[in-house]
Amino acid sequence: MTVSPFTQLTLPVTLTDLLDAREKALSLHTQARRLNDMAKTLLDQHGSYLMPNAGQFRESAQLARHELDASMWRRAFDLTGFRQLMDAEAVAQFERSLSPVPPEFTDSTVRATFIDLHQRSGEMFRRGIVNVFRCLSDDYRTNANEPFRIGRKVVMSWMIQPGWTGGLQVRHGTGQDRLNDIDRVIKTLDGQLFQPRSFESAMNGAFKAGQVFEDAYYKAKAFKNSNLHLEFLRPDLLDKLNEQIAEHYADGALGHAA
Repeated sequence: MTVSPFTQLTLPVTLTDLLDAREKALSLHTQARRLNDMAKTLLDQHGSYLMPNAGQFRESAQLARHELDASMWRRAFDLTGFRQLMDAEAVAQFERSLSPVPPEFTDSTVRATFIDLHQRSGEMFRRGIVNVFRCLSDDYRTNANEPFRIGRKVVMSWMIQPGWTGGLQVRHGTGQDRLNDIDRVIKTLDGQLFQPRSFESAMNGAFKAGQVFEDAYYKAKAFKNSNLHLEFLRPDLLDKLNEQIAEHYADGALGHAA
């Protein structure tokens, strides 16, 4: 089963709108600079330092374009749904690609990027599943078996820390990212919209009150030794998860993904 939110390769209207907005914004920014220069020239005839901020913009036109393009790429990934298919590692790689100079957000680069991602979306999603879940498998951890399977209950170490105001909470950093990725995969397999950090926030609310967390998808208990016991409550989604893992290895796709 290939997971993809797309049914066609044409650009969504929302991306076309973004491209149009970028061109208009850059044009207005250029006009603003020209008007600013005209105002400074006028005031300079009557004395020095009359223009606020010496007539200087906060940043160069080139840097402004770079910042706008980076913002546009982030928004485009949100609008198209591709970010929901990306694990934390893939998101970090995407962010690195935007710095210090992002690709120009133009019709040609947008088409090339998202057509390529459309074609690789299933592979990208499955690879992310393997990256996220391989460490949760006793099967993989002890024997490095490929493909591996995820069981109904898993023990996640180094995931819990004392809460700032009492009780326990999910460990900042890696712990948050791992739970975020798990919930992203499960919600995507269930055809639901993923809300970043919602799983972690709800879990922290229960843990700080000394309670076991449970919703329609998970049951979780935090321990002072930093372990988190996580149970998957939807056998159908667990089957889909393991099918994706098996398909990843059947395709010969990056079996030793980092």
